[in-house]
Amino acid sequence: MTIGLAQEYLNGRMAELGYAGKYYFRLRHYVLRATEAINIDADIQLFLLIQPPVMIRVQSAFGIYDLTVDNVNELQYEHRGKIEVENYASYLQHVQFIQVIIKTNDYALDRGKI
Repeated sequence: MTIGLAQEYLNGRMAELGYAGKYYFRLRHYVLRATEAINIDADIQLFLLIQPPVMIRVQSAFGIYDLTVDNVNELQYEHRGKIEVENYASYLQHVQFIQVIIKTNDYALDRGKI
């Protein structure tokens, strides 16, 4: 998924969720060392996976994105809440997301999320 397509998708998705015009976009680019795993806390945010590499696992309450598994029916690009990102590869990999920060009475600003 390209950044342009992701932004177009997110504009519609945020309107669908009732947040039209009430959010910020932020590009997040994580660099994971060989076999490294990280956790992202996205309580009032939405993370959309873009340009995902092979040998990366992204999992949240919304679902999973992992090209190496064969026991799921659908891979998810949209994630929220506690997000686990793991690099299965024996080499460094880059993982990119568009982070959507929802504006709710300056809650995002007060919590240092921006």
